[in-house]
Amino acid sequence: MDIERPNGSPRSSGGGGLPVGSPRQPGARPRGCDAGHRHHLAGWEPLSGEDLLERLRITGRPRPRAHPDLVERLRSGLESGLRAGGRGDIGGRPGSPPSPPVGLCHPAPLVVTKDRLTRALACEAHHHASESGQRPVSVALACGAIVDALFRQLVTVGSIGDAMTDGLAALAVDDRRSDLVGWVERLSGTERDELGAEVERQAEGLRRRWPALDPAWLPRTQEAMRVRLADGAFELSTRVDLAIGRPAGDVASVAIVEVKSGSHRAEHRADLHFSALLETLRSPAPPFVVATYYTRTGELDVDPVTDELLVGAARRTLMGSRLLADLARGAEPGRTAKPLCGRCSVLTDDVGQRHPGGPGPWAHGDRDGDGAAR
Repeated sequence: MDIERPNGSPRSSGGGGLPVGSPRQPGARPRGCDAGHRHHLAGWEPLSGEDLLERLRITGRPRPRAHPDLVERLRSGLESGLRAGGRGDIGGRPGSPPSPPVGLCHPAPLVVTKDRLTRALACEAHHHASESGQRPVSVALACGAIVDALFRQLVTVGSIGDAMTDGLAALAVDDRRSDLVGWVERLSGTERDELGAEVERQAEGLRRRWPALDPAWLPRTQEAMRVRLADGAFELSTRVDLAIGRPAGDVASVAIVEVKSGSHRAEHRADLHFSALLETLRSPAPPFVVATYYTRTGELDVDPVTDELLVGAARRTLMGSRLLADLARGAEPGRTAKPLCGRCSVLTDDVGQRHPGGPGPWAHGDRDGDGAAR
């Protein structure tokens, strides 16, 4: 994370995208950029309004330029690595000889999402169990879904009325959310009041802090990104909460923002890097920044996009995709005890219980469109 911007660093606007802001005074430190740490210090306040936009616009680095050679190396490395016997030289020289696609158990493409990548790389057994069973609903998960809907409403409409009413109404129009909406409606009075209080608290933070976005920046909520690889055998797919800026042909002009109602998790950055990779593979220029906005605290975690970030994302995607392909062919999922096992809701009788404990009920509740805990 780019914690403070060096004095005199360049600010390039990237054509019709999100414009740059006014310069800060020499030596000034942007507030809110050290997510997860400085908010514990006395006097820390979350960014809001123009300050929040400035933090997104100014990363302390020049904006990336369109780099067709890098895109070709990324795509070629992924294509090679996803084919039987391919080495997948991500970031190396393009032109690996073609070989047959990895054989899967079904004719449809294997859809690789950020959720599936994260689960498979963290614990193959957890991923396998999650894919084959119904995931439990929780108060924290419901809070995340409602806050996500309220954020979309704020960006597109410009206001939030009664937070619970507006959020549930937005979820009710999506058939995929019917089980969650029904679960909320069946909550006891005390549980619903607790959920409503937290939703309203986070909604009030959004009302006070989140800036109005100029329509000229083309703000897009729930932006879908898809890239097919290996003759259609694999489809990389994601959906981002917010994309800002018109895609440009020569200089990066798009910012990608994910909204989380819980607390920080290591995989949040990896998920954003996956989104940056997909935007790079489908557009002339990569995004210039990816960021996570935490509605519970108002923190903004900003990550400038670099060639190294994209190469790392491609290597992680290749590793996880091959694991997912092996599991789809019927391979036995591996089991490894890890720090997150204490919060596992699907493996309750063996490895998943070796690391008990975890943070409070609001820390890890939200989920994205493909079901990932956020």
